[in-house]
Amino acid sequence: MKTPKYSILILMLLLGSCISGNKTSVQVMDLNSVCSVASPGDTIFIESGTFEDVSLDLNAKGTKDSPIYILAKNPGELILTGGSSLNLSGEFYTISGIHFDDGHSTNGAVISFRAKDGNSLAKGVRVTQCAISNYSNPDRIASDHWIEVFGRENRFDHNYVGTKFNLGATMVMRLADSVSTDNHNSIDSNYFAPKPRLGSNGGETLRIGSSAHSLKKGGAKVVANYFDRCSGEVEVLSIKSSDNSVTDNVFFECSGVLALRHGNRNKIYRNKFFGNDKSETGGLRVINAGHSIRHNYFQGVTGKRFFAALAVMNGVPNSAINRYHQVSGVDISNNTWVNCENISFGVGSDNERTAAPESTLFTDNSIIYSNPTNAPKFLDDVDGIEFKGNVTNSFTSLDGFTPLQSSLATVQVEKDDTSLKSLVGPHWLDKDGISEEIQNSNRRVTISPSNANEINSILQDLQGGDTIEFESGQVYTINQPISINSDAHLLVSGDDHAIIQPGKGFKGALIQIEQGVNLNASKLWFIGRNQANNASYGIEAQAPMLEHYNLFINDCRFSDFKESRYAGIHAKKGTFADTIVILNSWFKDFSGHGISLNTENDDRGRYNAEYITIDNCKFVDMMGSAIDVYRGGNDESTLGPFVTINDCDFINVCNRELGTTVRMIGVQWSRIRDCRFSDSGKSGRSIWFEDPAWADIQIDHIVLSNSGKIQTFYDYRVDWSSIDKSPLQINRGGLSNWQLR
Repeated sequence: MKTPKYSILILMLLLGSCISGNKTSVQVMDLNSVCSVASPGDTIFIESGTFEDVSLDLNAKGTKDSPIYILAKNPGELILTGGSSLNLSGEFYTISGIHFDDGHSTNGAVISFRAKDGNSLAKGVRVTQCAISNYSNPDRIASDHWIEVFGRENRFDHNYVGTKFNLGATMVMRLADSVSTDNHNSIDSNYFAPKPRLGSNGGETLRIGSSAHSLKKGGAKVVANYFDRCSGEVEVLSIKSSDNSVTDNVFFECSGVLALRHGNRNKIYRNKFFGNDKSETGGLRVINAGHSIRHNYFQGVTGKRFFAALAVMNGVPNSAINRYHQVSGVDISNNTWVNCENISFGVGSDNERTAAPESTLFTDNSIIYSNPTNAPKFLDDVDGIEFKGNVTNSFTSLDGFTPLQSSLATVQVEKDDTSLKSLVGPHWLDKDGISEEIQNSNRRVTISPSNANEINSILQDLQGGDTIEFESGQVYTINQPISINSDAHLLVSGDDHAIIQPGKGFKGALIQIEQGVNLNASKLWFIGRNQANNASYGIEAQAPMLEHYNLFINDCRFSDFKESRYAGIHAKKGTFADTIVILNSWFKDFSGHGISLNTENDDRGRYNAEYITIDNCKFVDMMGSAIDVYRGGNDESTLGPFVTINDCDFINVCNRELGTTVRMIGVQWSRIRDCRFSDSGKSGRSIWFEDPAWADIQIDHIVLSNSGKIQTFYDYRVDWSSIDKSPLQINRGGLSNWQLR
């Protein structure tokens, strides 16, 4: 990471001021006391260095015409680590050039615009040219915020806000007291780094207000920020207050939307949304009353429903303050949508959300499609929306739309505004180079059965991307779990599988996946019971986990996990995989479950994995479920899980009373196709979906031979004409030799 040096003169010019008053150089440990006696116009320079567990609780008193400047002497070279934090109270001062890195706050936010004791707030305080990186709580379900804005007339600008992996909005503005309403606070010119999907509510990048105080006047300005692939949840920027303005921001490939979630009379002007045809990118979601939405640009946004390029929602009649108020008196004018898949009205219409938009204008907008057969979508009554003066190249004839005689090829399509990206954030920081790249060593290490218990010592030297090679047909008896804490490929040299089994005193999973790794495994045979020894799981994701992991399994065997709570593949609560792919593998002779991704069971909308693909796998002689994926609760803040099950066989699986062979609870997208169930789920269900109304579920070409029923809340999910109940002939002798056909 390079941090170009800036002279004090250049720094002061960037801050829009010249040096005046007293000038003092201090160590960061003395900053609290020096600030408390500083006078208006003073400048305090902080010496460079790296310092751990620094608690800054600044209270300085400048004036509007003569603020105090608190500046890192060399911007970016004052680095605070560990549990360091910054609390700001008092009036009219600027703090600049601090880099929080390699830690996490243990006492509230990293930066808070109020005193540590909470008794005094900031007024006219500016935080600029600062950065926060690598500062997530190690426990991904521990909730906190990095920046909390209280008070009034404060400014947070030209800062770098890095990737936050754990639960809780990255930045929030609080409106709980009278001082913080109608606050004239500004959040501008900041770079918000990429944020991966959290798999839970609470993954917003920026939130203004809260539902409880949403009818209060916020008065905040969110201006010219760059949101780079911020995809934590459905809401990238969540407005939960009234009378704010959001202008000139760029949302680049975000799997989420600018959500007018609560509050009224917000102004949304000249923002740009670049989906670039990436999957599930989002635009703008409209709820509540009196908003003005003008001159915004949307390009290649692909999301639907809550992630749509435009989602004008239905409300709840007589809504509680934390539900969905009716869209009323909203002006949507002079906006442009280019090649966006879903421009939708009446989104969320169901038995609860029956209040269609009213007294709303949709005027002078342009909608251009690459496929002119596409058209805006009306999901409920739109009589309360006046459509006038709009243009489109859609073939569909719509009232209020004039045909545009041009194709997408002749329309000026804007590109990502890279000029804004270059202007936001600290001038001293290379935004693209702040995360160090892991250099894969690509070594190949062969493990012999005689040194099986030395695997972990070998793994400690991995640098990422190394290959661990097991010998074909050999047995590896291990006395402790194999811990994977760096990207690795586990494979076998030769045609026969290598066996991994528990040895003396073994406890836990045969392979444990730590956070942030990519694990590829092929041609391994995981045996859970070896005479008197037991392994609880073949492969298990370990908690606490912060960064996502990915798991790719091909041509592996899992057998003999002989306790009801055991499983071949398992994820602990608090773990999250972006992608799990299991191909051409067997799960046989289990007392427990095959693939168990069901530990996020507190019904808050969380789940263990985003994308799950299981293809050409065999599940044989299992007392528990073959596949169990759980996402409980009715929260609509996330997209997943996405589950594909294709060309799989289930033979004598989960025949206990009310048992289920494939259990999908709360899964929001799934395809189950070309699968065969024989003597499975006989006293219950072969497939069970407890599926929300908005889920996208398709089940077809299933054989049910002496097996349980398929159950969903919505029968149309199943292509019943393709369900075959003909008997299947199973060669039991072949199964003992890992052969089915």
